[in-house]
Amino acid sequence: MPLPDKNKLIPSLSIAFKGIIWRVETDDKLPIVAIETRDISNRITYYSAFNFQTGACLFKEVTVQDSWFWSINRIHKGLIFLHSYVHEGSPEHKGIIAINLSGTIEWQHFHKTLEDVAAQGLIIYNPKIQPKSFELASPEDGSTIHSNVKDYQYIERDIIIPDVVDDFVGISNFLPENSFGPIFFTHFNFKNIMVYHIKNENYFDQQLAVYQDGELLLEDNLALGIQKLNPEAFFIERSHLFYIRNDKHDFVSYLV
Repeated sequence: MPLPDKNKLIPSLSIAFKGIIWRVETDDKLPIVAIETRDISNRITYYSAFNFQTGACLFKEVTVQDSWFWSINRIHKGLIFLHSYVHEGSPEHKGIIAINLSGTIEWQHFHKTLEDVAAQGLIIYNPKIQPKSFELASPEDGSTIHSNVKDYQYIERDIIIPDVVDDFVGISNFLPENSFGPIFFTHFNFKNIMVYHIKNENYFDQQLAVYQDGELLLEDNLALGIQKLNPEAFFIERSHLFYIRNDKHDFVSYLV
């Protein structure tokens, strides 16, 4: 029997994308999430941003020139920073593009690389200069504030990642009989939040469930008919639960 609507959590975001969700980043100060999606067949990368408190779409599926070679690095002060690579297949980053909350390019540097985001600003360097010499740059326009930066203050993040639980004591009553493998679990704001796999013959389904005081508040399918266990589950930030579903095409968040 379905639960009454008043007992169910209401999504703050439920967004479907035409490409595969590749990367998700949240702003360290603002309630904004940036999502990178990729159209594999056409080799196009798209970028989207949403306010996860209000549910507002700031922009969706915008792209840049040669987008396949650009990926989301960080989001800070309402700017989404992209990086490219020295060459295809290389893990070494090169270049910076800053996209504003209108989905347009605010500024770009093709010969600098973003190392980190500090409390004081962006930590960048020229990859052609060895050893690395860091600069402090303005997030707003990329201009250099200080050169030869030796030390900076890291930005603390409060992101909750679920524990991987093999011992089901205490949560076994919430699991179906055909659950299989480890459980991704966390207890947050008086709620038990878990992701588990169900074995059906030769394939698995991955499900998410949220309980409070033994009552089911939310149940959702993250993946259906997969061949192996999915190591990705969910994360929580600013009292919002975030996860990906539907073959990595849907992004969902709930206030928990």
